[in-house]
Amino acid sequence: MCWQLVLRNRRRYNAVMAAIAFGTAGFIMVRTMGDSVEKKVAENLELLGEATVMRAHWDNNENFHPGKYYMRDVAKLRRLPNVMAVAPVVSLHQINAYVQRTEWSPGLFGVDHSYWRTQSATLGSGRLIGPSDVVGRRTVCVLGWEVVKYLFDSKDPVGHVVKVGNCSFEVVGVLGGIQHTEMGRAVFVPITTAQSLFEGLDWIPEIYVRADDWNTVETVQSRVMQVLKGSHKGYESGIRVIHYPERVKKVITSILMVKLFIYAALGVAFLLGKVGLTSVMLAAVQDRTREIGLRKALGAREEIIMLQFLTESVFISVLAGVVGVLIGLTSVQLLSGYLDVEVSLYVMSSSVLLDFAVTVAIGIIAGLYPSIQASRLDVVTAMRFE
Repeated sequence: MCWQLVLRNRRRYNAVMAAIAFGTAGFIMVRTMGDSVEKKVAENLELLGEATVMRAHWDNNENFHPGKYYMRDVAKLRRLPNVMAVAPVVSLHQINAYVQRTEWSPGLFGVDHSYWRTQSATLGSGRLIGPSDVVGRRTVCVLGWEVVKYLFDSKDPVGHVVKVGNCSFEVVGVLGGIQHTEMGRAVFVPITTAQSLFEGLDWIPEIYVRADDWNTVETVQSRVMQVLKGSHKGYESGIRVIHYPERVKKVITSILMVKLFIYAALGVAFLLGKVGLTSVMLAAVQDRTREIGLRKALGAREEIIMLQFLTESVFISVLAGVVGVLIGLTSVQLLSGYLDVEVSLYVMSSSVLLDFAVTVAIGIIAGLYPSIQASRLDVVTAMRFE
């Protein structure tokens, strides 16, 4: 009976069903894709600050410390949970570099393939230093943009040879995008090659560590300190692991502002749907006053009248919710392909279930007052209503 009555008066419910349906679709889209999009936004924000990166080094003000880390320290750190990348780095502040008669003095960094993940480096042309370069001790290098500017007059140097110190290196890549100043004016070579060809680089003075999420930075920093202190007994006071909590707070604040704005908009959509459904059901009670009186005169109890209008309200809400779920799931599939993000099946299914529960609650809450009003109408008054 409720199904027939809703279909018969469907024009009355079109607007409120549309509000609930679009609110439902928006909720599923935001919650399902929120994690993936959030990580994408966070990666872009980290280009400006690298909030999840920390640096382990030795404090030069501490006396009698060795000032060096080892590859066994790197191996231990890579086994820690919530660690995305660990990169040992050796460096020379300045070294002479030549291309034919052109000379400049950039910095030299010996790195492995993990270094690029700790620095959010982007590639302008060519390729970055990879694992095979490190294992094979190859004489290849990657240049920062300032090095290219001064030594190659801003021309693409990939495939050319540059002399660094007394050694010749083939240029295999050039960094592009947003870079730190020291990265722009540096030559990057495999760490094994740097240690074998240049003096003073046989030990590791600093290690970069990147956590997999900004929420785990504090935990990872504590674990890194614990591992390094355990590996260097007697020198604990000289170990430093620098992280940047202010950068983490800025990233979290930026993400939180975006999420609050989106969820506030969705909340308004749901509220409008609830208010609209309540108004429509009250209007239905007004329009069907004589019908209610007739039903009561034929013996319908107050509970039956109340249940009838409450069922209609829930039915309208659920029907609109189902339409919204279909729109939301379709939109998620389209957007995930367009934005190139991976959607979590767990988050998507839990979003649908949670949204369905909220939709049913909206139907019950919105229809409760009108159904009570309908059930309490006096029989004689309702029958005489014009």
